[in-house]
Amino acid sequence: MASGTVREARGERAAAPTARARLRSRLAQARSLWRDFTGESAYDRYVERHAREHPGHPPMSEREWWRAKADYDESNVQARCC
Repeated sequence: MASGTVREARGERAAAPTARARLRSRLAQARSLWRDFTGESAYDRYVERHAREHPGHPPMSEREWWRAKADYDESNVQARCC
């Protein structure tokens, strides 16, 4: 059950977010989109997946991961238009 529904059931109203909170939320969303667009979040996704699939085994460092990704991209060139 959503927290807003519980509050409504109790007769309480949720406090409206302030302009600063809305701005902070939108900036966080924009930053997340930008990181996805530029590929900056790729290592974070790798670490999350690695922790899920290989618990107890340390992931590559960020430097090692980017080097491995670059090596893979260089050896698997996709020379096509689509």
